[in-house]
Amino acid sequence: MDVPARHLLFHAVVILLIGLFAGIPYGKAILGKKSESLIHAWRVAHGALALGAALMIALAAVLSSLQVSLLVKQALAVAFIVSGYGFAFALTVGPLVGARGLSSKGSISAKTVYAGNIVGAGGSLVGSFVLLYAAFVSL
Repeated sequence: MDVPARHLLFHAVVILLIGLFAGIPYGKAILGKKSESLIHAWRVAHGALALGAALMIALAAVLSSLQVSLLVKQALAVAFIVSGYGFAFALTVGPLVGARGLSSKGSISAKTVYAGNIVGAGGSLVGSFVLLYAAFVSL
């Protein structure tokens, strides 16, 4: 397994654990009969982070098979790692501060959650384009 694949796998497991731990406040919100928006926010954090980690694990498994340079593999790994942590930040801090982070307007906490979402979405987008390139070159 290439070094970028090992790094991607390691960080995927960290993101997975964050997602699994997000299940604790999700369950507490349900049992505490909290607002539907808070329950939804924790459900999204729990599910989306686990799914994102699963994607990263799958990418780590195939990364070494791609017929591209080490630099391209590193770019792909870094993009998805940055994305994972951006979303981990936004999806866990958002429910804590009561912000969805869908707009750059509002309180400083809302802007901070928005920045996490932008980092997550940007990393995913860049990583997806690098993956498309790597997959095409490896045909």
